[in-house]
Amino acid sequence: MNTNEFQAHTQQIERLVEEVTALSDESARVKALDLLQALMDLHGAAIARVVELVSDSGESGKKSLAKLGEDPLLCGLMVLYGVHPVGLRERVAHAIEKAAPQIHKQGGKVELLEVSDSLVRVSISSSGSGCHSSPDALKQLVEQSIREAAPEVIEVAADGVASTTSTFLPLNMIQPAMKEEKRYEESPA
Repeated sequence: MNTNEFQAHTQQIERLVEEVTALSDESARVKALDLLQALMDLHGAAIARVVELVSDSGESGKKSLAKLGEDPLLCGLMVLYGVHPVGLRERVAHAIEKAAPQIHKQGGKVELLEVSDSLVRVSISSSGSGCHSSPDALKQLVEQSIREAAPEVIEVAADGVASTTSTFLPLNMIQPAMKEEKRYEESPA
């Protein structure tokens, strides 16, 4: 599943959650939302456990976890459940480093200026040479790279490039990341 397919699935989930939330039958609405929350809690606990087991497997486990964290689909799920092994700033910086050669090839430069919970600000400059080297095209390259590494980022602002509205659905719009550890064995049966 690529990033576009993942985004399409998240948009479908959002539409379905909106439909469930709008149900007039309160009992059905509550049961459906409870089912969704229980499923997400179970998935979150499972993903957190996988991250824990892999990270406890020594140096090879840490390398495997880093590789898993770079996969766009798994990265998104780890972010969704609040268990990504790499911090936001480091993922964004790595994404920019990864995009820099392609941007340089197109006559541009990119510099990371700021990272907050929902905003990444970069500086993009273009020499005007090379194919597709407009500041807008360069921003799209940077933005795509950042969104793959940090799907929780809501806005990528580029100094010197006009802002455009993105249709990207941040993962945190589906369900906030788990903030507290859940213990299922303590739940009443």
